[in-house]
Amino acid sequence: MRMTMLFASHVKWVAASVPWIALLRRIVVPLVRFSLHVSSHSTKKSALITTRTSLLLVQCPPHFPYLKTDAMSEYQLDVGLLTVTDVSTVSGPMRREEDLMSSCTTALKALLGEFSDLPTEVKKSKYESATSLVQLPQPVMQLPREKAPPKPKPLTAWQKFALKKGIDIHRKKTNRVFDEERQVWKDKWGKRAREDRDKYDWLREVKPGYMPSEDGGDPFLDDRRAKQARLETQKKKEEHNKRRSEHLMQAQEEVKHLSAAARNLATASNGKFEKAKRFKKNTKRLA
Repeated sequence: MRMTMLFASHVKWVAASVPWIALLRRIVVPLVRFSLHVSSHSTKKSALITTRTSLLLVQCPPHFPYLKTDAMSEYQLDVGLLTVTDVSTVSGPMRREEDLMSSCTTALKALLGEFSDLPTEVKKSKYESATSLVQLPQPVMQLPREKAPPKPKPLTAWQKFALKKGIDIHRKKTNRVFDEERQVWKDKWGKRAREDRDKYDWLREVKPGYMPSEDGGDPFLDDRRAKQARLETQKKKEEHNKRRSEHLMQAQEEVKHLSAAARNLATASNGKFEKAKRFKKNTKRLA
C-alpha cells in the first residue's frame, strides 16, 4: 500500500472523502510540533504563517503526481505545499507504530533539508527576536477546489445582440476625437471636455431651419434637455434588462426546486420518510 504523509492543514479534504476514517484516526501520529515562518509578500505569492502541525498517514491514489524525488530515498517532495510522499510499500510487520514513527521522522528530515536551498530573509521585530523567513516555491500538486466554480451570469439583451452581430463587447472605448476646425485632439467626455466646451463652445450659429422646443428657445438649453432625455431612456432600458435577468435567475431557482422535489420523490417510498429525516436532523441541530 502506498502511503502519503501530508500536513494536517492540507488534508482536511482528504479526511472527508476517505471511507475508512476510523482507521485514519487510529494511525494519526502527533510526531513533531514546530513553528514554521514563511515570508508574506503579495508579489512573491507566499504566505506568512506560524503553525503547529502533525503528520498524518493517508492512502495515496495510484494517479498521484510525481514531484521532486530524491534519488537516494523513496520520498517525493512538494515543498510549496509542505508535502512529503513515501512511495515505499508498508505491509506486514512494517506497519508497527514504531516503524511508522521512524518513517515519519525520516520524511520530516528530508522536507526540512530542502529549506537550506531556499531563499531566506531575516525579519527583525520591535517586541520579538529576529525571525528567519523562508520563501516557499510554487506548489506542484494541484489541489481541488473547496466549492464549485461560480456560474456565469445571464446575458443582458445588449450582450445577446452583440454576440449575434459579432460586436466586441470588451472593446476599449477611446476618449479622444479629432476636431477638424481647430486641428487638435480633444476629449469627448470628462473634466477636460467640459473645460474645452466652456472655453470654445460659447457661440453657435442658429440655422434658418432651427425649431426651438419652446418659445424663445435656447439651442444650448435644447441640447442639455436632449441629453437628459437620452440618459433617462438609457436608464429605463437598463432597469428593464435588470428585471429581465432577475426573472431568468428566478426561473433557474424554480427549476432547482423542482429538481430537488423530484429527487425526494424518486425513493422507494415516494418521499414518505424524507420529511421525517429532515425534521429529525433539524431538531438535533437545535438541541
